[in-house]
Amino acid sequence: MLEMLVVANSAFQIIKQTVQNGKEISSAGSAIANFIGAEDKLQKDLYKKKNSIWNAFLGRTDNDLEEFMALEEIRVKKDQLREFMQLYGRPNLYTDYIAYCAEARRNRKQDALDRAKQRAKIQETILKVTLAILITGVLAGAIGALLIIARKKGII
Repeated sequence: MLEMLVVANSAFQIIKQTVQNGKEISSAGSAIANFIGAEDKLQKDLYKKKNSIWNAFLGRTDNDLEEFMALEEIRVKKDQLREFMQLYGRPNLYTDYIAYCAEARRNRKQDALDRAKQRAKIQETILKVTLAILITGVLAGAIGALLIIARKKGII
């Protein structure tokens, strides 16, 4: 959690410094992407942590105040980013940015689903090949055993 907060803070400092230096906010595009990526990762990690079966099983409670403060710090910085975009960006930049973020999140979610389907397909193929090899080995072993028995009995 702290790593993502550090990433978000450093990215926001770059954005803030860019605006203070009088440059276009669009020139801090990679820092904005890092900031939003860190926010998404932080929220995802906190969700996983809260819904962890191990925490429930072991009766652990998380430090809710620390998590709340981290998310609050991110929220405040997002508000400042919005202000920067509205003040120093082109008209409707923030609105376009929100639409872009929503589309990017949908695309990431779809990509994750596609990767999961691909992984399942690969696992199924590996399982089929393994079963084919196993069945072939069992059949070869059975035929070999029958041949050995037939030789001992003098049939062959």
